[in-house]
Amino acid sequence: MAAHDHQQGLQKTRTTTTTATTMIPMITASVAGGEVSLVVGGSRAGLVKSRVKTIVGAGGVAVVLNVGSQWKQLVAEFGDESGVHLLDRDFQLRDLTTLGRAVTAKVVDRVFVNLPLEEDHKVKYIYEQCVRLRIPINTFHRPEYSTFNMIPTYVDPKGSGLQIAVTTNGNGYLLANRIKREIVSHLPANISEVVTNMGALKDRIINEDMKVLLKERYLATDLASPAVGYGLDEDGWESHKFNRLIHEFDMTEREQREKRVRWLSQVMEYYPLTKLADVTMETLEGHSHTARTQQSSKQQSSTDSLQQAQDSNSTTDSNVGNHVDKKPKISPDPKASETKKGSISLVGSGPGSLSMLTLGALNEIKTADVILTDKLVPQTVLDIIPKDTETFTARKFPGNAERAQEELLEKGLEYLSQGKKVVRLKQGDPYIFGRGGEEYNFFNAHGYEPSVLPGLSSALAATVVSKIPATQRAVADQVLICTGTGRKGALPEVPEYVKTRTTVFLMALHRVDVLVKVLLEKEWDPEVLVAVVERASCPDQRITRTKLKYLPAVVEEIGSRPPGLLVIGQAAGVLLPESSVSFNDSNKYHIDEGYRAFELDVNQLIPA
Repeated sequence: MAAHDHQQGLQKTRTTTTTATTMIPMITASVAGGEVSLVVGGSRAGLVKSRVKTIVGAGGVAVVLNVGSQWKQLVAEFGDESGVHLLDRDFQLRDLTTLGRAVTAKVVDRVFVNLPLEEDHKVKYIYEQCVRLRIPINTFHRPEYSTFNMIPTYVDPKGSGLQIAVTTNGNGYLLANRIKREIVSHLPANISEVVTNMGALKDRIINEDMKVLLKERYLATDLASPAVGYGLDEDGWESHKFNRLIHEFDMTEREQREKRVRWLSQVMEYYPLTKLADVTMETLEGHSHTARTQQSSKQQSSTDSLQQAQDSNSTTDSNVGNHVDKKPKISPDPKASETKKGSISLVGSGPGSLSMLTLGALNEIKTADVILTDKLVPQTVLDIIPKDTETFTARKFPGNAERAQEELLEKGLEYLSQGKKVVRLKQGDPYIFGRGGEEYNFFNAHGYEPSVLPGLSSALAATVVSKIPATQRAVADQVLICTGTGRKGALPEVPEYVKTRTTVFLMALHRVDVLVKVLLEKEWDPEVLVAVVERASCPDQRITRTKLKYLPAVVEEIGSRPPGLLVIGQAAGVLLPESSVSFNDSNKYHIDEGYRAFELDVNQLIPA
């Protein structure tokens, strides 16, 4: 009975699939090395040549037949090509099962058909046989006789491995080509070097670090670590674990070895795209790593008054969620007072969109000698930094946050002692989980009182861009901003549940399962609405709405697009139709993609 029901279910699935009118094809990147593709027909010589070049370029073998009058032209073009076999005859049914590889019992790997309309009966016959044999088939301009189609693709001519494919799923091939060209035209000029360099670093780290783990009998799945993105399934890495907590001063030997892998993945995600071509292993590890480690150890036992003052004003870091316990003690250059004295400002850059950057912040960026920035400052903001302005990005990666913060402070003092105008550029607002207070105290103690420019905090801007009124009459009468990662990475004390409150959790997505468990233990309503707001106000913004009880499973399913935050409360759905915020076990979440920023030319406000 069970088997019968199963067969009925399969039949129902097949029927549904074949009759659906809104199917979205599953796009894959085929590894065609050594595979045999059969090309049938030559009514369009240009198309046959294109198909053959694509097959051979992918490392496959092209068997071409039934080309008629195009025979001589194809022989002249491919006669000496080892990966091309030209057969001057018509198609025969046995070709499907005799021209392939030995490993596939001579069955060909795929078929391309390019026959004239008058041979439509033959096209249908070939298609039906391919379906029976489960051979992928593409018939030019005949989707009804195709199980796959070719997509207009940009292939990096410099051989970096970059490919960009665009499809409109039959709604306009020329349009897909145009969209592809538009995308390619906006790539950085050094994109080939970027891809090549990232690949080289990844391979080196895999070979040096991950092989050691395998030798120590760790599971082979370590090579598919969520932080690695290793292999061909570039869409399948578990990005919800992207910022998994690492205790910097209590790392296991295994975590030490995984560290560079995680750093590289964060560099790929956060660093300015154009600068990825210049990233080296030293960039990942930091210069004089051993010396700084020793320095950190000595500073840990320091009890001077400056240290005590900094401890009393400590906060967490909105970028990595770690606490600064040790500060470098560097005295300003005594000669600096005899010349020009440097100045420093702590500047909030807002959540991402240039339309949310204050005029004061823009002026500071345009007039700085040096900019010290965090990896989370959005690319749109980094792009307006004048090209001749020196920029340093903090190397705040998991397990390296404290040393990276020390390095950033050292850099600041170094530039200040040279009389330069230093801008410490921070995402959001400097004083909302941004270590702004710590940095103010540090530079002030060294004789440089910072100017502080507020920025739009993502904690509040994210609610607006996701259609959430943080306060709404009869719905929410208070707002609470919390961190999901406290001192030394510990989960902070969570607040009690208040039905009329909108609660925002920053730095929580990487440990959302732990947070939700504690919230439910504290009797938070499992049915309360939650919005996961990622990359707020950036073009790739993503808003995911669900219920608190579903949140861990949803994050695991959809992955993570850092930086992100959580907005919890009934206000998360008050501006939306009930149908879009009604969730159950079979419909756990709803996603809204993208953000269109207000058009803004900053150069019209303050010339470069």
